[in-house]
Amino acid sequence: MCVFKQHSNSCVWTDYAFYLLFFIGLSFTFPAQAADTTLPQLEGASGLDTTGESFSPNVIFSGGNAVAGQSYQTTVTQSLNAVADVKATIQVDPTHIGEKADIFVFAVTTLSVSTDVYYFMLGEGLYIDLWDQYTNTIVPFIPNVTLTATQSLSLYQGKFFYPGKLDIYFGYRLLDGTFIYNYQPISITITDTTTEPTPDPDPSTDAINGIPALTSYAFKSEQSKTIQGTSTENATGFNCSGTIKATDQIGRLALVSLFYQNGCYTDGTYNNNNYLVEKGTLNSSTQQQFEAYQIHEPSSKAQAFLASEHAIYYQFPTQEDYTVYSFNNNGLVKVADIAASAITLNEFTPIKSLTVSKVSGSVIYVFIPATQRISPFTALSTNVEAAHLTTTALGTPFKYRYNVNGLPFDTKQGFPYSPSDHANIYAQPRQFFFVRKTNGQIGIVWQNQADHSIQLTWLSNDLQSYTTITLNNNGMDLAVATGDDEGFIYYLTIQSGNGAQTDSSRVATLYKSNENGVLSTSLALDTAKTGLNIVSFDTDNVASLRYAQGKLGLIIGRLMHTSNDGLNHQGAIAVTFDANTLALLKNFGQTSGHSFENILTTNSQNEFVGVDLGDNYPRGINLHKFTDSRIDSRVIYTFKTQHGTTATSPAGKSYPLYSEISDSSHTYYKWSNDNNTYSELGGVIEGQQGYTVIFAGEKSPTGVSLDNSRVGSYLNDPRNLGIVQVIHDFASITPNTDNEVPEGLILTDGLTETGGFYTFNGTWSPQRNTGVVWLTNYQDKTQANVSRLKSVKLNDGNILLLWELWTDSQYVNTYMLKISEQGQKRSDIIALGTEVRLNRTDDILVNDNTVYIVNGNKSEKKLELIALPLTN
Repeated sequence: MCVFKQHSNSCVWTDYAFYLLFFIGLSFTFPAQAADTTLPQLEGASGLDTTGESFSPNVIFSGGNAVAGQSYQTTVTQSLNAVADVKATIQVDPTHIGEKADIFVFAVTTLSVSTDVYYFMLGEGLYIDLWDQYTNTIVPFIPNVTLTATQSLSLYQGKFFYPGKLDIYFGYRLLDGTFIYNYQPISITITDTTTEPTPDPDPSTDAINGIPALTSYAFKSEQSKTIQGTSTENATGFNCSGTIKATDQIGRLALVSLFYQNGCYTDGTYNNNNYLVEKGTLNSSTQQQFEAYQIHEPSSKAQAFLASEHAIYYQFPTQEDYTVYSFNNNGLVKVADIAASAITLNEFTPIKSLTVSKVSGSVIYVFIPATQRISPFTALSTNVEAAHLTTTALGTPFKYRYNVNGLPFDTKQGFPYSPSDHANIYAQPRQFFFVRKTNGQIGIVWQNQADHSIQLTWLSNDLQSYTTITLNNNGMDLAVATGDDEGFIYYLTIQSGNGAQTDSSRVATLYKSNENGVLSTSLALDTAKTGLNIVSFDTDNVASLRYAQGKLGLIIGRLMHTSNDGLNHQGAIAVTFDANTLALLKNFGQTSGHSFENILTTNSQNEFVGVDLGDNYPRGINLHKFTDSRIDSRVIYTFKTQHGTTATSPAGKSYPLYSEISDSSHTYYKWSNDNNTYSELGGVIEGQQGYTVIFAGEKSPTGVSLDNSRVGSYLNDPRNLGIVQVIHDFASITPNTDNEVPEGLILTDGLTETGGFYTFNGTWSPQRNTGVVWLTNYQDKTQANVSRLKSVKLNDGNILLLWELWTDSQYVNTYMLKISEQGQKRSDIIALGTEVRLNRTDDILVNDNTVYIVNGNKSEKKLELIALPLTN
């Protein structure tokens, strides 16, 4: 069976000598057991079964080419003289683990002097031959492998010898002939050195627009030792002698058991033991070197439960202020400050905040005098540093870091929740808000978490300097901010805390300031039950604010005053204000309830257009369009529902068995109260044809979203990236019920599915989806999920999507994709690297074809700006 079709013939042969085009000088290694986590994930997996029929296997492929020591990318353009390093991993279908298989590699090649396409296969011992595209004739790259969970491959290392295009595919063939390979290839374009210079292998000199590349660091081990961990701190309690044994030391570092309740545990019953520790150096690409220690996960875990943890004690060589950094794939992270006054020379200084008992894998620590600079970024001035990141097909991102006098929200640590965490359901308030001066200068509104002051940081046009001013505030929380085209800043503050217990309103104030921070006007808003109805906003609600033609539009989620049933319900409302006086124009009441997330923008008619995410009234993504007098809303995507697992609901009423989704392992009844939405919002973009709504949702292996049996956790199926395009005049289409997406509403083509759920009162609520275009096909929820999804409309009318890829527990990488307004892909899915992070609900900005993203680093007191000038 042929895997690919040629343009001219199904299986083409040509001059055998052309194999030299790509494969001279490369080497390979046999599979390892652990995947290289620096490799970007490739989109999709393809398979042919024993009958030759196509299917979608449960396999994840990752891979890329690192040119001249840079990071691995799925799509790379390089010169002939550049050194390539192509690696890959295969996360094997769990049902295939333990089976015998052949690992294969093949490449689709095109010479720069011809449009003909050739297929080569790479075999054992550097054997290379043309391939006829039949799955039973491909020679093994590594034959007769017993498949493990992860197969790691080093595919090519060396230079290429002719210009052209190379698409690399790899996978495995089972003994029964089942053939599985990557859908998205590793794509390499090789250019002639006469037209493109060789990349400089020293990234410190590889400057773009005067900004050097990110400095890289690597740990080099020089000595290792297994530390048992029987030393203890000095404390009142049994076994807490304070003696630090030589056996628990390596270099200047010791691991010490800490006091827990009544003593210091070391015998392994209530503590972990046996930590492999490596002493070495952290070396930078700019020739810096620092003493460092890599501490591995303890090999002996507590027999009962973990009580006493082990902390780092360190002998500092000088008595001065020190900073401790951790180092991993996400770079250097400041983790502790040690004052000189805490240090006694020739003695161990306890750093009890650095415990290692719960280390997963390993962690590297480096201890540096506070006066000594260590950073992957180049200092542009005393308070600004920057670097350019990995060059991509869509452009090269730059990252600028600004010292600020305060504590901004921390993007990495402030909301570390994965799609499988309960906290991720409720999102979080927005943290950073873009505004602009009349001259186009970009500003950022943010709140200092140390003193609740609200700051406005204006960035210079070259982004290499800044000024910060303080805006008026009455000590309240910053809920949301926006700007207009005349340089005015609008922002809403709300009193922190929860007034539900006493049914007391929160204080809320709307402000208007000019670009210099001078207050123009402010207004205390009515938050009573008959007004905005707010008893709490706090950390689990979201607000969106936009300006349009003299008016402000607001969507805000909040906890409400006690209702007639004695409960405090949560929901969102849509409101408009006069931008000059800040007077309330219209409160439209509830948009959705519960409403855990919302996004608001404006259209070409200066109307407010937004989406919010409702869990019940209605249950779905709810699209809104409103002015100061009218609002129209329609559900454009809806999702599955978990039903009661007991016959009796919390209201005391009994309901019958829901047999259609029950089985021997799970029993459900015909009532529900599911707060989970299994979704995240990504945006709404006005296009020529309609409104493109972007979201992350859970689609089952069969591609449906309404399967009520696939529930039970916060994350049940992998979160994938989906879009629908809705007609401009969506109010003209009336659905049968609120949760049914009707015919005529959606312009995109996609699966139509119907379903429904039983409400809390046991009545049936029908649901319908149609026209969903899924842009990713992640298949393993433990390995790949879309989160923190963002979208912006580009100058060419296309849409740029950005998202973070998460496992079920941790962040992996950040990606982008360019699409048309109806979801046709205009680029590959491109990895941006771990220096580009996205806040859960913050908006991003596009200005003059450059995309801007704001991060915060609380421990280092820095604002971080990512600027991505797009090349096309």
